[in-house]
Amino acid sequence: MKKPTGILFAVGILVGVAIKWATLFYPGVWDMEAYRLWGREVLKQGLPNYYPGIYYPLQMQVFEVCAWTSTKLAVQFFTIFKLANLLFDVGSFVLLIFLLKRQRANPAYALLYWLHPWFLTVFSLGYVDFQFTFFVLVCVWLLRGESTREYLLAGLPLAAAFMMKPQAQILLVAAFCYGLFRYLRRRDARPLGLMAAPILFFLAYEIWFIISRPAPWYVAARVLPASYLNVTNVMPVLTAQMPNIWTPIAYLIKGPGHSMFVNDRIHVLPHVPVKYLAAFVVLGLVALHVWRIEKEPRISPTEKFAKIFLFAALAVPFFMTSAHENHLFLGTVFLVLLGADEVPGPTKVAIQILLLIQFLNVYSLYEQHPPWLAQLLRRMQSAEWEVVYALISLICFWFIARPLWSQRVAAPSTAA
Repeated sequence: MKKPTGILFAVGILVGVAIKWATLFYPGVWDMEAYRLWGREVLKQGLPNYYPGIYYPLQMQVFEVCAWTSTKLAVQFFTIFKLANLLFDVGSFVLLIFLLKRQRANPAYALLYWLHPWFLTVFSLGYVDFQFTFFVLVCVWLLRGESTREYLLAGLPLAAAFMMKPQAQILLVAAFCYGLFRYLRRRDARPLGLMAAPILFFLAYEIWFIISRPAPWYVAARVLPASYLNVTNVMPVLTAQMPNIWTPIAYLIKGPGHSMFVNDRIHVLPHVPVKYLAAFVVLGLVALHVWRIEKEPRISPTEKFAKIFLFAALAVPFFMTSAHENHLFLGTVFLVLLGADEVPGPTKVAIQILLLIQFLNVYSLYEQHPPWLAQLLRRMQSAEWEVVYALISLICFWFIARPLWSQRVAAPSTAA
């Protein structure tokens, strides 16, 4: 990096730090109160005895640590929690720099993550996604080669993400498909090592729950698995403010004057709710994409899993029901890597438009600062605008997905 560019890079880092530091003292989205309540109750009752199951055990323990720290230091919970977010945010920024260098791209492209209004707004509002995203990036960074040790090691941060947020579940599915396809194609079981740590982590928490809960063991044994299986029932609607394929459908179905929260238990086939059809489509698309990527011998494991996780993290919020306005976060982080790569111009433009749409959507929903901008965008908020955002986002998805499915890929990088 040349000296003038290095100076601008440093200035960009400082600007991002200043903005994020200022937002530490702003309460953020209403989810923050839920985080505080969960952390306080886990601290009081213990995780096995208080487990609401919306987020997963490791994430609940992070809330617990933040609640304890807030009490000990007599500091507002949201400030402590955002400080935790900032640590993970900085870690993700550094990892993006390393990954950009590995793919021989300009590391300054990481400033897109550090300074883009979409990422800044998500940070300001206090969404928890920064934390599990960090572990997913660590997983991809660790996959430098194809040894069993590297797969086993990369499985550790993947396990942490799996024990935090539901958005990581599709990554486990994708990783398993990769390992399965590799074994069926080449009788090579090494990639299945990625699954070892997630399974062991899950079993460890499961045993803890069984021996700690006062209920009979067979009742306690259902608690943790049920939280993973029932996650789509937490908010059973076509779309929960995520501009996706279901937004225009919800708009057409809802009655005049009704909200866009249309139940996803409507049947498209006899006895088949639409959410099961959506799940079938998403799983099929992810598995097909993994199958195509796995058989490509010319790219490194890092690039393979960056592409696999990117597509999976885009496909779920775009095509699965119940997607929330922040569920595209992980996918947009990986878009930083894709945008810095040698992809067609329309793809680069689509990435920028998609990030802008996500910013406008979440800002108009919840942001309050600066007041003039928040009020301006809130006046634009309507069901019709949601449909416009969704249609533009779907067009962007098409242009972004095309190079991810292309068989024309670069040779693997040997850079550190």
